[in-house]
Amino acid sequence: MRTDILASRGLTAPHSWAELLDPAYEGLLQMPSPQSSGTGYAVVLTLIQIFGEDGAFDYLKKLNANVQTYTQSGTAPGGALGLGEAPLGLQFTPAFLKLIGEGFPVEVVFPTEGVGYEVAAVSILKDAQHLSEAQALVEWITSAAGQQAIVDNKTYFLPVRADVSAGAGIPTLDSIKLVSYDSAEAAARREELVDRWVDEVLGQ
Repeated sequence: MRTDILASRGLTAPHSWAELLDPAYEGLLQMPSPQSSGTGYAVVLTLIQIFGEDGAFDYLKKLNANVQTYTQSGTAPGGALGLGEAPLGLQFTPAFLKLIGEGFPVEVVFPTEGVGYEVAAVSILKDAQHLSEAQALVEWITSAAGQQAIVDNKTYFLPVRADVSAGAGIPTLDSIKLVSYDSAEAAARREELVDRWVDEVLGQ
């Protein structure tokens, strides 16, 4: 969120999903559309885990009043914050961390009720021709030195280790309440849940 824009309106930052429903934030939020964005769909899945399915859609219907724009891209809210088009944005953290790194007055908030996540994975392929080298790479990338390299090279991904910091003011991953969901069920139900979002949230 853009702290300068909120302050100019006499507003403080919301720190929970519940606080984000405050009418004071009407028209100030950008979030990706679940129709076109996996990030937007991840928001729906996260809220279902927190509030239950009916509770999540009740929440999204209320949140709709505060949404300025449902973006086509999952990273567009970060761009809107950078341009000052909106003071509040929902998406995964890297774009927001990049803005902080570039000196923008941005604060990243992880809602107290919990937050969804995705994982940037590293794998060793079956029958890899250079198995020992592949194993050495995986061991290094998950080590403190490897995770620090991810931070130092400004990838803006949160380290998976509690002993490596993403930067000043950014909590370690183990201090954030993470919400997970069944990926197979999420894939199988995507059309159903997106259609419900269109009908009940956009169509209200």
